[in-house]
Amino acid sequence: MSSIIDRRLSGSRSNANRERLQRRVRGRLKEAVEKMGRAGAIESLSKGDKAVVIPANDLHEPSFRRDPSQGAWDRVLPGNKSFHRGDEIPKGGGGGQSGREGAPDGEGDDALGVLLSPDEFLDLLFDGLSLPNLRQGTGGEIEAEQWRRSGFVRDGSPSRMHVARTMRAARARRLALRAGKRRALEALQDERGLLLGEIAARKKQKCDVSIEEERLRDIDEQIAALQRKMRAVPFIDDSDLRFAHIDRHMQARSQAVMICVMDVSGSMGETEKDLSKRFFLLLYLFLQRQYQNVQIIFIKHHSVALECTEKEFFAAREGGGTLVSPALALAEEVMATRYPATDWNVYLAQASDGDNYFADNAVVEETASRLLQQLRAFYYLEVNRDDESHLLQVYQELAEIFPQMVCTRAQQREDVYPLFRELFSKPQVSEHV
Repeated sequence: MSSIIDRRLSGSRSNANRERLQRRVRGRLKEAVEKMGRAGAIESLSKGDKAVVIPANDLHEPSFRRDPSQGAWDRVLPGNKSFHRGDEIPKGGGGGQSGREGAPDGEGDDALGVLLSPDEFLDLLFDGLSLPNLRQGTGGEIEAEQWRRSGFVRDGSPSRMHVARTMRAARARRLALRAGKRRALEALQDERGLLLGEIAARKKQKCDVSIEEERLRDIDEQIAALQRKMRAVPFIDDSDLRFAHIDRHMQARSQAVMICVMDVSGSMGETEKDLSKRFFLLLYLFLQRQYQNVQIIFIKHHSVALECTEKEFFAAREGGGTLVSPALALAEEVMATRYPATDWNVYLAQASDGDNYFADNAVVEETASRLLQQLRAFYYLEVNRDDESHLLQVYQELAEIFPQMVCTRAQQREDVYPLFRELFSKPQVSEHV
């Protein structure tokens, strides 16, 4: 496998070649990144550069070749000890006939490794995703990165050269550099015309014109020198080049907060916790990458609910019985005291195996109904369960009333990333607050 590592300083024109390569194989890169997102370790996604392997035949460019069926061909193959005239030489392929190993996906002999920085990797991983129903005009602090045109610069990628402005700058420079010379040339040509008339008149009078002819030769030399200088002005100079410039700007958005609720009771085994933490890690990376200053609240619960730090949330290993209503009640309290729905876009994501004390489901339904009247979206992920739990059925009934209620299920770790993309790429629902 070939591997390309660009260690040149950032800001050079070589970055344009790297970006062009990534644009050209973007589809393949995105497929490989999503495959890593499905099966890889989420904890390592934002750490260090990632080598993404793609088939090298994606870099094939069309070219003109001679038709082998036309004309006479003589080939000299030095060192041939196995073939005679008329023998057919097998083409190397995935079977290894040419002595090289085939690519694991069977798409060619060679593979190309493209090294992606953590930012580039996460950009592809979360491409096209966004928080749904983000209400504008709440005077918040959230900012999202947007690429905007920022005028023109004199240095940049050839692919972004602005031809019209470049030609305009070149014409202005040529006019400026030639203006003085053109005026001097016109003055000399006028003087030459008068001098020729004077010479002709003196010759009719049979007078000596040696002085006038000497002056005429001097004028001709000056005219020739000026014309050479004018022709020496280049049509396009490096100073004329203009490139369209784009810059990253921060676009103001409304205030938003994501409340993450995870079940850490005894019924949550290692598989269930792994699936839940995988979902919340994806959510955490997505919010940190796509938005600035977004607030994230972590709540873990078993029979009681507790607001905790990010480290405590992802390292939670607790047990006990299961009650969901205390967690929703704590989320409701957090909203009422710190993040009112009138000023904030509030989202809630909950992951659980669905086990809950049966009598608590009625309290959950009542509390969730109050929450859904204020939430922009409520995501419930049920993990590693073959049948639908009573808790899921309660949420599904609420989803028929509140379109912002979204329920989904995951049974293995490969299911989490596709479900995550589905949740955050859905079209916006109608206004409900």
